[in-house]
This record gives sequence, C-alpha cells and structure tokens, in this order.
Amino acid sequence: MKTILMTGAAFAMFAAAPALAGHSTRAEIEATRQLNLQASQNAAPAQPVAQQAPDMVAMNAPPSAAPTMSVQTAAIDSGTMLSAMTNPPSKIATANVRDSSGKIVGAVQKVEVNPQGQPTRVSVALIGKAEKTVVLDAGAVRYDMAKNEITTEASGDQIKAMPNNS
Repeated sequence: MKTILMTGAAFAMFAAAPALAGHSTRAEIEATRQLNLQASQNAAPAQPVAQQAPDMVAMNAPPSAAPTMSVQTAAIDSGTMLSAMTNPPSKIATANVRDSSGKIVGAVQKVEVNPQGQPTRVSVALIGKAEKTVVLDAGAVRYDMAKNEITTEASGDQIKAMPNNS
C-alpha cells in the first residue's frame, strides 16, 4: 500500500510541475522569436580546415616582436549609430541603456527591425519604482558592441518623461 501511495504522490508532483513553471507574456515570446530569427540569419556554417584561406595558417605562427617605437592609441569609439547596423547581434537584447550623462537608465527589451534587418526602434524597460517601457528611435541611439551598451543623447529626465509603451 505504501508503494502505491508513494508512486501516486510522485506522479502528482511531476504532473503539477508544468503548472509551477514560469509563463512568458506575448511580448516576451515575440521578442525571443525575433532574436532567435536574427541569430539564425547571422549564423554562418563553419568552413572546413582544408578550404580555409592560406593566410589562416599564419594565425598559427608565433607572435612577432613587440614594436620598439611609441604606439598611438585610437580614440575611444562611442559605438555605431544603431540605425546604420544590419542584423544587430542577438546579445543586444541584454544591453544596458545609458543617458547622455552616462548613467544607466534601463535595459533593452526589444529591437524592431525593418525587412532589410536594420533597427528602427528600441523598447527600453526603465529602472525605477514605476514599471515603465519607452520606445527610442534607432536613429537617435548608438550601440557599442564591445560593451553591449546603447547610449542616447537624451537626458535621464527626458527619457523618463516619454510616454509609457508597455
């Protein structure tokens, strides 16, 4: 009798597990679908070693000596205008958003792209007490891939004053 009760309890626990799992909103599901589509379009099949260019062999050579003269560093790149990109990387979905003073004001929720893969709008969930999502024009923000950050010329107050788009 104990075996039947324990088996029944285990079955009930496993059957209830899907009901306890988290649920996504339609907006989250659509954002995930769009990012997965972009990632699959950006993925390129790996080229077999036999077909790689001869200069790829040089990549396995030992490093050359360090320069003996002074080296000038390039100016820090503040990113690329988001609207100028085609098929932005999927990691943009986790990017922080900074205002004109460099303060983090939110996080990317969704990037809308046109049929050519160029971003047109960015939905941003703002940090703060009120749950608010605003939409920024992709032509008014820059994306730094190395830092995975979006920067806007608008101040934090200007961004917070935008209408809620959630």
